[in-house]
Amino acid sequence: MTRTAGFVLTLMLAISCGHAFSIPSLFNASPSKIADKADYPNDHEEAASLIGKYCAQGILIGCLAFPQIVGAVSGGGLDYANLDITGQDFSNGNYKGKDFTQVIAKGTNFKKSNLQGCRFYKAYLVNADFSGADLRGAALEDTSMDGANLNGAIAAGSYFGQSLLDVESLENADFTDASIPLKTLPQICERPDVKGTNPATGVDTLESLMCP
Repeated sequence: MTRTAGFVLTLMLAISCGHAFSIPSLFNASPSKIADKADYPNDHEEAASLIGKYCAQGILIGCLAFPQIVGAVSGGGLDYANLDITGQDFSNGNYKGKDFTQVIAKGTNFKKSNLQGCRFYKAYLVNADFSGADLRGAALEDTSMDGANLNGAIAAGSYFGQSLLDVESLENADFTDASIPLKTLPQICERPDVKGTNPATGVDTLESLMCP
């Protein structure tokens, strides 16, 4: 189930509880409609307390089942490690410092997003779009980046593995002080798309790699 569906489920539980407290007929049910009066409280105050207890338990179960909801509602702390976000739109967002460890992000759109310091360790980033994204200090070691797009990305101080060779486009990217395996760098420098100037930093792509 998606994060949105989980959020809706929890919200419905909360709304249902609110309606339960506001319906007087719930507390005024006639004895003929109650199968066993011994199982029901004798006054409104006790009934409200009992309903509140079960509503709280229901909402707690929803939050435990969908932990992402808590972060989404509070607006902070939401990470994406081990999630499947295939094909989703993360463009033009602020995800600074978020954890994307082992995330499945095939074809996911990160275009022009703030991804500073994000951790993508062992992430599946096939065909992901990082064009124009701010990847300064991001960790992208041991990732699968076949067909990924880094055109115009700011990757200064980022950490890459051999999968950088599989990226579709490196044009206009800024790799100043980026960590790239020594065996991989010469092959990167020979690529025809290692050219251009980063539109945000004004740094030349080839020069930023300090190719020998």
